[in-house]
Amino acid sequence: MVGCTQSGSDEAIERYDEAVHCAGGSASMTGTTLALLLRQSDDNTDNDNEQREKVHILTKVGPDFAGKTLLEFYRRAGASTNLVLTDDTARTSMAVLPIYNNGKRGCFVNLACNDGFTSDELLNQLDIIVEDNTTTSNHLTRAFLFGYPHLMPQMQGDSLRDMLKSARQKLSLEGSNSVLVGVDLNGVDGSDSTAAREALMPSLCEIDVLHLNEDEVMVLSQHDKQQANDEKDTTNDVVSPEMLSQISSFHEQGCAVVLLSLGSKGAFVSVTPDSKRLQQLSNNEQQPITISQWIPGTQVRIPAFQIDGEVNANGAGDALFSGFCLAASSWGCALEQLICTDRSSSNDKEQWKVSPQVAGTFASLVAWQRCNTKTRDGDGMKSARQLMQLIYEDKLPDVLEG
Repeated sequence: MVGCTQSGSDEAIERYDEAVHCAGGSASMTGTTLALLLRQSDDNTDNDNEQREKVHILTKVGPDFAGKTLLEFYRRAGASTNLVLTDDTARTSMAVLPIYNNGKRGCFVNLACNDGFTSDELLNQLDIIVEDNTTTSNHLTRAFLFGYPHLMPQMQGDSLRDMLKSARQKLSLEGSNSVLVGVDLNGVDGSDSTAAREALMPSLCEIDVLHLNEDEVMVLSQHDKQQANDEKDTTNDVVSPEMLSQISSFHEQGCAVVLLSLGSKGAFVSVTPDSKRLQQLSNNEQQPITISQWIPGTQVRIPAFQIDGEVNANGAGDALFSGFCLAASSWGCALEQLICTDRSSSNDKEQWKVSPQVAGTFASLVAWQRCNTKTRDGDGMKSARQLMQLIYEDKLPDVLEG
């Protein structure tokens, strides 16, 4: 519901301008964003030899209006629906999102299909793409992105860890870790921080990129909440010492890279100081993963960019996550080669690399497009290649001072 008023009273009759049906949730937001980014450009700036990337959405829907509507949204965005599982006995998960006049949103959700979606069902669907990879050698999987484990009761804790490990093994080239595994958090229940930690922590050793926001860091932190608030109040740093401590804990438990959303303040990227963890992703010369070449212990702050026009922040975190994982996967290495060998490139930029700063900036640009109502659904949206070219040429939008 777009253009909602917000009087502050629970029983007030609020108004809205328009009701819009759209693809929501992690698989929908991430998948459609990537599909739109990877469409062939109309201006012919993309290299003719650049492989057309496929985005496969793997989710579970019911045979109802919402499920059919989702499938149509995916197809219109250019994403493949071959992996979508339809359960004739279930209802499609649905959320009602009031988008307020100030750009913020609320959320009312019925998880439905999510409650019964199991690891076995997901892994069985992956066998479809595995068979395709074995018969078509030029369609290699770059990344497996999983979202909202705290809203997926059957895929938490040890089950989540085992599922991620099996998915990587299925999708990677034989004998290598050629697939980036990313996990995006949402629905982290602040009423039970112990349960929230138990749902995530066992799987950190299998997560290459973990995306979460400030509130979710605080819920997952084992520090005293009052102490955390005191630290936040007494420091001018955007990322408080308490949050940095929790990010360090994620690394200690095996997570390679943490991407922290900071809203209008941008984002924060932290790379594990454990070089051996990064080396685990570097044993495939044919399709190296970009983050395997990053300097251990790197931490960078990424700005948000100003939007000229109406703002819709719904899906901003999903866009940030999908953009970052795209840049941090083997796609980033492939684009380095394309951009650096372009005839228009100057000699002094031959060593240009997709660093944590570049990947984070690219992610922020993806979120910038997604939050702009003029470009969020594809019209006028720049391709992934074009966004990376903006970074290379240092032609970025104005920074938003959050």
